[in-house]
Amino acid sequence: MDIREIIGERGESIFRVLITRKHPTRGYLFEHPRFLGEKKRTIDFHVELFHDESSIPFFFVQVKSTSQGYTLKERRLKVQVTTTDMQRLAAYPAPTYIVGIDELEEQGYIVSANGEYKTGLPSLCTDYPLKPNTLALLWDEVVAYWSAPKYPLFRSVFCDPKWRQ
Repeated sequence: MDIREIIGERGESIFRVLITRKHPTRGYLFEHPRFLGEKKRTIDFHVELFHDESSIPFFFVQVKSTSQGYTLKERRLKVQVTTTDMQRLAAYPAPTYIVGIDELEEQGYIVSANGEYKTGLPSLCTDYPLKPNTLALLWDEVVAYWSAPKYPLFRSVFCDPKWRQ
């Protein structure tokens, strides 16, 4: 196993821990992040929300991990997402996200991949760390998506301001 595979596997494990952390007032928001990475080219995880049994909202995630840290000028995480991956992620009829993992600091950041971008990302914004308030906002966004009638035009709040159209 090479070092990139080790960093990638650690990033996936860190993501599982971060996405399932307990919110201080709302409790657990997400359950069973299922790893799909070996079965799907672009999607790494299928994540379900704790929700009533009448519907189980979910979303997809691609995890990108790095041990190279951040850009100096804008403190963006040094992970890249290809144009092909962005287009494939946006094609799913469900909420999709990219989570960048700083493997050394064991911190993650989420960005929407729902068609807001036409090209890949050379680095990932760090505006949305996977912390309790962001997780609650993510839960609300995914529930709103699945509650809306007939697959609405979806625009996420987790948009990288540098690449917003």
